[in-house]
Formats: sequence, structure tokens, C-alpha cells
Amino acid sequence: MENFKKLYFLSSFKFFIFVCLVTFFLFKFLDIFLFKLSRSSPALLFDFFKNIIDPISDIFDPFNLIVVSGVFLILNLKIKLILKNKEKLKILKTKTDLTLDEILKLFQYLSLVCKHFILSLVLAGVMCNVLKYIIGVSRPKYFFLQGYDRINFFNIEHKVNSFPSGHTQAAFTIAVLMIIYANRFFLQIMIIASLMGLSRIFMSMHFPSDLVAGAYLGALVPYILYKHFYEEKIESIKKNYNISFKDLVRLIYWRFYI
Repeated sequence: MENFKKLYFLSSFKFFIFVCLVTFFLFKFLDIFLFKLSRSSPALLFDFFKNIIDPISDIFDPFNLIVVSGVFLILNLKIKLILKNKEKLKILKTKTDLTLDEILKLFQYLSLVCKHFILSLVLAGVMCNVLKYIIGVSRPKYFFLQGYDRINFFNIEHKVNSFPSGHTQAAFTIAVLMIIYANRFFLQIMIIASLMGLSRIFMSMHFPSDLVAGAYLGALVPYILYKHFYEEKIESIKKNYNISFKDLVRLIYWRFYI
């Protein structure tokens, strides 16, 4: 879990203070300047974020991942009962080259991963939207074009509220989940998540401080949940069984078949 260790700073109180200070400084002094500066960027840059990066956000929409994870969880609910059927068990053993115990542990591993995905995406999303409501920072278009105050605490107009960025929060929640379970491509995943967040400025939806707060919240929630609720169980399975992505894909495929 070398890549996971790179995320240890997320739980640091010093890093929390650092994020708060950076967010405050951006909000107070640089948000408006940087947003206006982005308006003078080349049209090619706007096209890049609109036509390439933004569609990636739609593909990795939290709702889609929650639904997929939920489907896998439902399929695993009665797996022990299903595997009492000798014909079905024989199919899985033959097609996956795994023992009954290995099959059960892989299903247990998959269930834990799905629960972690669902809980992380739901909890981070709820926390993000609660903060949006409490703080009530106006989105750029409402601030610049419709005369809204920069802050309107407890604003019930959800579409107006900007802080933290929900898209950035979702991008970094998914990024950390992928880093934890793929245990590779750390830099590439973080770059893509950062671009997904940055696109929100070029789509005229957020200020820079929104992105910093959204990224921190999005990354922190799955990390904390894994550290305190899932790491011990998952690492125990991985320690005793050779979990490979290939075996997992084959098992999922043949689970649909049976």
C-alpha cells in the first residue's frame, strides 16, 4: 500500500490548518482576481475543459458509481446460499480456477470495497452540500451578473451556493478510492482529479477557494473511513489470499452468469 501511505498527510491537523489558511487567503484576496484572470485564457483551453475534462466528470458521476456498487452488493447478499448449488459452484471453480474459500473471500473483499465506495461518496456528498447551505457562497455568475452577496449564510437557493465545489469533492473522493484499491498511478489519478476540479472555474461555476475546500473534503472522507473501518478487514484478506484484479473481474463476470 505504498501509494496509500502518500495520503497520510490528509489526517494531519497541521494540514487541516494549512488548508483552512489557504482557503481563507484565496477567498479574501485572490478568488475574484484569479477568476477574472481565467476569462482571458485562450479559447483552446476553454474547449479542452468543456469537451474533454467535463465529460469525464459525467462518466464518473457519484450516482453512477453508487448504483454500480449497490448492484454488486445485492448480487453478493446470498452468495453462500447460491454456492450451495453444486452446479453453480462447479461453474465458478472451473471458470475462475479458485477454491470455494478463495471465491468466498473474493466476494467478501468485493462487498467491502463496494460499501467503502458507497459510504464515501454519500457521506462526502452530504457533508459538501450541508457546508454549501451553511456558508452560502455565491457562484461567480450569481455574484457578478445578478448582484448576489459573496456570502449569504444558510441560503436555501441550492443552485446558487458554490462553496465547497461538489464536482471537485466527488473527483477527489473517487481519486482517493482508486488510489487505495488500484495502488498505482498515483500521480496520473491526482492530475486528472485536479483537472476535473479546475474545469469548474473555466465552466464559470466556482472560485479557486471552492476547489481547495472541495478537494480536501473529498479526499479526507474516503481516507478516514478506510483507515478506521475497512483497512484491517481488507488487509487481512489480502494478506491471506492473493487478490488479483484479473481474478476479481472473472469472478464478477461469472457471478452474473450463474
